[in-house]
Amino acid sequence: MTDLPSARDAGNDLLHALGAAFPAELGVSSDRMFNGRGLKTRGRFFAFVNSAGRLAVKLSEEDVQKLVRDGDAAPVTMGKRTMREWVSLPQPHADDHSSWWRALEAARMFAVNADDGLHR
Repeated sequence: MTDLPSARDAGNDLLHALGAAFPAELGVSSDRMFNGRGLKTRGRFFAFVNSAGRLAVKLSEEDVQKLVRDGDAAPVTMGKRTMREWVSLPQPHADDHSSWWRALEAARMFAVNADDGLHR
């Protein structure tokens, strides 16, 4: 019997493959975050895979609300607190990672453009 990777393992594999696709000059790196690893740029985390294997990205509160309202994503809740600027997306279909790539790029840009002292 073959052991299949967990949803979180599969999500982490995809997250880090996509993270490695960013050009080096953009400064995207992987680092420890919560109980796993996340992507960051300029010292700010912008993405991680949650325990259910969903991609969690940090976006503006307005973008989070729109994605949730449109049914494209779910709010991120940690403990009893819903995070205003974090949203999670389901794993993409096997051959089409474009939804995660678009979310990662938007989250990276949000992190880059965040005011110092905010959005950390």
